[in-house]
Amino acid sequence: MQRTDTREPSTKEDKATDKNSEGVEPMDISYPDRGNERDEMLERMRAEGFIKFRVDDLLFLQDTKYSSHIWVRSLPWRLMIMPRPGQGPRKSLGVFLQCCVQEIKADIPVGWSCLAVATFKTYNHLEGKEDRVKKVDHTYDAKENDWGFPSFLSWEELVSADSGFLQNGSLYMEAHVVAEAPHGIDWDSKRFTGCVGLKNQGATCYMNSLLQTLFFTNQLRKAVYQMPTETDDPAKSVPLAMQRVFYELQFSDRAVATKKLTRSFGWDTWESFMQHDVQELSRVVCMSTVQYMQFNSSVLCL
Repeated sequence: MQRTDTREPSTKEDKATDKNSEGVEPMDISYPDRGNERDEMLERMRAEGFIKFRVDDLLFLQDTKYSSHIWVRSLPWRLMIMPRPGQGPRKSLGVFLQCCVQEIKADIPVGWSCLAVATFKTYNHLEGKEDRVKKVDHTYDAKENDWGFPSFLSWEELVSADSGFLQNGSLYMEAHVVAEAPHGIDWDSKRFTGCVGLKNQGATCYMNSLLQTLFFTNQLRKAVYQMPTETDDPAKSVPLAMQRVFYELQFSDRAVATKKLTRSFGWDTWESFMQHDVQELSRVVCMSTVQYMQFNSSVLCL
């Protein structure tokens, strides 16, 4: 079948196809090479991390002690250990997880919040004795940036030679921190990965996964770009809405909206909050676009 000339997307997409003379495949996705800067940012974005803390001379502890901080979900976290007042058995050791944004003067926008789960562990050094483990979850923000246990261990049990929690006067602790994606923090995905995501309308995560999969199928993406949609109704054309989503995924610096695409499906707002079968959606999208491809020889040749 002989190929015929077809319309190419204008503006920035033309620039992508112009790179053929330099040996670059059309519509390839480029990833910025930022070396250590990118690695450091991705390390800060991790979903979980461990804090290890050794407190020496615990028997003489009078003030709050802080561990070094780690980064989880672009937020700094550290352990707080302090003696809690009381006489005899009422005195205790308090253990808290602190999101120390203000304390270390981190460059975090005002209004942040983050749900995190912390598992505290105090190591026991005697054979046959169990570590002391407790778990806490809390939504941290600027007003409530530390949470934990005011009485993690009674002081009497802690300092007892038979308890096994102290080794040469030192206490060894660990905290496993698992955090959800924070609110109020904007991560520059385009800058560090070369890619952006899709906004969730309510329950459209399954659709977003499908669209990203189709977008990263290079030849399919090129075929979608080449579909003739000049005379289509912008409110009803699925192929035109697909072209718009793909174009914005490739060139936008922010997460891409999908409302115009779902409107082209004939969906209203209510349907965007319903779970649909991803295989059925894939069939609908493909059936809506194949009719454009079957009348375009250059698209079919792809």
